[in-house]
Amino acid sequence: MNLPNILTIIRLFLVPVFILTYTTGDGTAARVSAAAIFFVASVTDVLDGYIARKYNKITDFGKLADPVADKLMQLSAVGCLAINKRISMWILVLFIVKEVIMILGGINLLKEKFVVQSKWSGKIATVILFTCVMIILATDEQTLPEHYATILMCCSIVATIIAFFDYAQMYLKIKENMAKSQVNKEKK
Repeated sequence: MNLPNILTIIRLFLVPVFILTYTTGDGTAARVSAAAIFFVASVTDVLDGYIARKYNKITDFGKLADPVADKLMQLSAVGCLAINKRISMWILVLFIVKEVIMILGGINLLKEKFVVQSKWSGKIATVILFTCVMIILATDEQTLPEHYATILMCCSIVATIIAFFDYAQMYLKIKENMAKSQVNKEKK
């Protein structure tokens, strides 16, 4: 177990802490505490990736657990905001549908012993989502009403859709290469 993997595990543990803090608290203190937890989780995401790449600490566990931890935290934050009516519910539904499709594609590739690594479009979408969620968490309903928060989250949706199509294109190319490889094996 190396440091990047420990940071990923910490991020996984922060998911229920974030949810409990956001849903059981009331007012500014709960909102600020939830924002702080979300921020710490995001910092661990940046650190684990940086350390893993810089010091060649990339592991198969990290390749799988890191995106799971990221998505759980992101979906928890978007879910809490939607359930609390800070953003429109359709945003949560869109994020869930996208993640289910991405997970199914990842599982399909994993069956072939292929682990997908993150792409820059996904990293940019994550930064935009982080920024939008932090702004919404840091403000109250009077300062940033639901319709404005939803409009803000549309920036994240655009980046997420671009990343989704980028990953879909990569997925199709990988599947095509796997099929060609299989045909070449059968010819031999």
